[in-house]
Amino acid sequence: MSTAELIIEAGPRPRLRQALRELWAYRALVLAFAERNIRVMYKQAVLGIAWAVIQPLAFMTVFTLTLGRLAKVPGGGVPYAAFALSALTGWTFLQSAVSFGANALLSDGALVRKVYFPREIPIFGAILASGLDFGIALVLFAIVGPFLGAHPSPVWLIAPLLGVVLALLAAGVALTTAALNVYYRDFRYALPFMLQLWLFASPVAYPLSVVPKAWRGLYVGLNPAAGVLDAFRNVLALGRSPDLPLLALSVGVAVVLATIGYRIFKRLEPGFADVV
Repeated sequence: MSTAELIIEAGPRPRLRQALRELWAYRALVLAFAERNIRVMYKQAVLGIAWAVIQPLAFMTVFTLTLGRLAKVPGGGVPYAAFALSALTGWTFLQSAVSFGANALLSDGALVRKVYFPREIPIFGAILASGLDFGIALVLFAIVGPFLGAHPSPVWLIAPLLGVVLALLAAGVALTTAALNVYYRDFRYALPFMLQLWLFASPVAYPLSVVPKAWRGLYVGLNPAAGVLDAFRNVLALGRSPDLPLLALSVGVAVVLATIGYRIFKRLEPGFADVV
C-alpha cells in the first residue's frame, strides 16, 4: 500500500497592502480576541474592573506625595494631582497595550500552532482590550478631575482621538516586541524594565517644559509618547488645545514606527508556528 507525502511550503511573504487587506477580512476575529481578553483579564479578579480605576489613582497619589510635595515639581498652572492624573490617563493605556500586546503570541501559542489566522490578530486584540481601561480612565478623570483642580472644557472631547494615536504607537512597539519575543524570550523579562524606563523618560511625572525649548522637537521625535502625553495634560488638566506642532510630530513618528513594526512582524512571521 503506497502512502502519499504532503509537503507544505511557506509562500512568499505578503506585501504590506495585501497583509492589511487580509487583516481587514479577519476584523471580526480581532473583536473576538479582544472580548476574550477582557473576560479572562477580570474573570477571577476580586475587584474586577475596579483595577482600571485603582492603577492611575495609585500612581497619582505616589507622584503627588513624592514629586509634587517633596520635590516641588511644578503643576503647570493646576494642582499637581490633576497634573499627574491627566498624563497617567494616557500612559496607563499605552503601558498596558504594549505589555499585553507584546506577550500576546506567547499567550496564544497553542492557537498559533494549530489554526491559521493573521498572526498580528492576537496583538491587535490585546491592544483593543486595553482600550476598555482607557475608556474607564477617561470617565474617572471626568468625574475626579474637576475636584482635583482640572479645568473642564469642550476640548476634553479630543482625548479619545489622542488615545487612537497612543494605540497606533503601542501597535508599532508591540508588533516588533512580540515578533522578537517569539525567538528571544529575554524580551519577555526585559519588557517591564523597558516600560519603567519609558515612563520616566516621558513627561508623566514632570512637565514637558523642563526640556529646553530648542530640544523639545528632538525629544518628541525620539520619544513620540511625549507629545501625546503633553497633549493629554493640555486637554484634560488645563482645558486648552494641545501643542499642535509637537502633537503632529508625535503622530508622524507613531505612523512611521507602526509601519516599520508591521513590516518587521510580517518578515519574521513565517517561523512563528514552529518556534512559539
